[in-house]
Amino acid sequence: MHNKMSDSELLAIISNAERDAVIYNGEFSHINERLLKDYLGKPYGDEVEDQSQVISTDVQDVVESDMPSLARVFLGSTQPVEFQPFTGSDQERREVEEKNIYVNHLIMDQPTSYQTLFSWMKDATIQKNGVVKYFMEDSRKTEEHKFEGVNSNELNQIFESLEGEDVSKIEVAQQQEDINLGTFDITFKVTKGRQELKVVGVPAEKFLISKNATCIEDAELVGDTSSDKTRGQLLSEGFKRTLIDQLPTISTDRNNKSTLKYVRDQDTGSTSDTQGIDDWASELVEVTDLYVRIDFDGDGIAERRHILKSGNHLLINEAFDHSPYASLSGIIMPHKAIGRSRSELTQQTQRVKTVLLRQTLDNIYAVNKPRNVVHPDVNLDDMLKIRANGVVRLKSRTAITPQQAVMPLVVPPMMQQSLQVIQYMDSVRASSTGTYLASQGLDSDAIAKETATRFNGVQEKGDEKIELVARTMAETGWRKLYEGVAWLVAHYQDSASEIMVMGKELTVNPTLWKHSHNVTSKVGLGAGNQEKMVGAIQGILGIQQQLQASGSVLTDESKVYNSLTEIVNGLGFKRVDRFFNNPEQPEQTLQAENELMKQQVQQMQMQLEQMQNPLAEAETIRAQAKLLEAQGKGGIEAAKMQENTRQFNIETIQKDKQSNQKNAIELTKLEIDSNKNIEGALI
Repeated sequence: MHNKMSDSELLAIISNAERDAVIYNGEFSHINERLLKDYLGKPYGDEVEDQSQVISTDVQDVVESDMPSLARVFLGSTQPVEFQPFTGSDQERREVEEKNIYVNHLIMDQPTSYQTLFSWMKDATIQKNGVVKYFMEDSRKTEEHKFEGVNSNELNQIFESLEGEDVSKIEVAQQQEDINLGTFDITFKVTKGRQELKVVGVPAEKFLISKNATCIEDAELVGDTSSDKTRGQLLSEGFKRTLIDQLPTISTDRNNKSTLKYVRDQDTGSTSDTQGIDDWASELVEVTDLYVRIDFDGDGIAERRHILKSGNHLLINEAFDHSPYASLSGIIMPHKAIGRSRSELTQQTQRVKTVLLRQTLDNIYAVNKPRNVVHPDVNLDDMLKIRANGVVRLKSRTAITPQQAVMPLVVPPMMQQSLQVIQYMDSVRASSTGTYLASQGLDSDAIAKETATRFNGVQEKGDEKIELVARTMAETGWRKLYEGVAWLVAHYQDSASEIMVMGKELTVNPTLWKHSHNVTSKVGLGAGNQEKMVGAIQGILGIQQQLQASGSVLTDESKVYNSLTEIVNGLGFKRVDRFFNNPEQPEQTLQAENELMKQQVQQMQMQLEQMQNPLAEAETIRAQAKLLEAQGKGGIEAAKMQENTRQFNIETIQKDKQSNQKNAIELTKLEIDSNKNIEGALI
């Protein structure tokens, strides 16, 4: 057994591994730099003065046509990946539901989520890969609260009001007492500590991964040099000031090995990592964040460790069994952690089209303003001055005509041939990337002959390529991000969190998560076309409704609700509860059931009234007829009939009372079962 490594030994090994990272070897940085230049339309360096210097924008066109589809798939209302239970136990099912809600909230619902995730995917579309990093951050913030003219009782109340779960310290910064009035002018300094999950983008030139790594999990070293912090930030995170004073500031030539940052920030004039504010708290310190697999404790087994270093100083050295990075590439390359981008497929097309466009424009310039063959007797000053009604003079001794003295040097126009070649290059780009222009480079006659079905087929083939890119991103970087965030909060979140879900408060405590769950992608072929997906789900819903109507056991209310959820999400709405009740949540369905029962009771009451009133009216009419008949026979018979009528009315009233009492009993039962107040009940 070997002894535990010293700090100097650890730093030496890490430094060697860092120098062996991808960005410092091979053509990775050069390729990324050229890809960004092509996207931005930067010159190639072979431009000729006084000739066309136009740049074709094929790379930019492909990237910008990809981003709407990727944003719709990943940043829309539908969660791109989800956790699935391994067993059917109720406990695991509830944990999966909680994990899906909470992890998606942490990733998607932060103030900077859209910009961070959009930039992540755009990095992967422009360059060879895009990277985000996720971590728990414990930060401290100090606030000052000033109060004037408060007495001792108010002072105690103020102190209590400043206390809270996130408050770590309250101290008096300034205090002034008015002895005559017995009041204080006081300033409190309140220090708050907060833990939150952060997802941040990592620029390509600052991402470190061992060369020839097949994936992030297997890489010997993963890290980044973008974790630079100010001295004030390090102090708020608990590092000692004596240590912070020894840490090196960022050197101006730190990124000399890669000019990618220079290309990116050239238009804003910011080509370095330094800041404008020059004071101790704002001074940036060079920090490298690494996750290295190494046998630090000498037991013969290499473990993953988190190393945060600045120069030759170790700030953090701890066991950490995870690499908190998620990497995206649009095109997977077998056995490589970093794949390719669709921009790489377009580079050659852009280069050829740039040459063709320049030559075409130069030809047009030459045709429109040709050179001339000039006789020596022609006044050259007159020839070079181009102005309206200008005069070109010949010497008087010249025996030649003006047509013989000046003759245009004819340049054959090549525009038609060049445009045909450019159209061919567009078709080459379209076949490799699937990015088709609306007209496909056809002329008006060809468009008139183009059939809708044929063009739809071409468009579908193009859609399949970007949909495959989306599926690749979902199964690689997005899956890693969701799995990693779930692992991180389960291991390092120190308290429960309360979030709002569908208008209701949900308390989540990730420390209670006990199961590992599989993450499945919800992005597949066809996912880029929301209309097609919604149409397919509507077809499934129709089949479900037919099965329910026939009494089949192949579907139920929960599965119908799942179909409705997919339709609502596909239409771009996040809150399904605004439209439908979840049959698996009793609090949502109970109110609907109560309203339905109330409607049924009202219908029953109306039916009873309709049944009773005609009978009572018929009996009354018959009794009145008999009374009239009796009046014609004599007073005795009339009196007898009046008594019969009275008895009938008494019986009718009694029947009505019994019927009303019966209805009231039924309403009371419904009220007790539903736990809701129902009009007409006995209680």
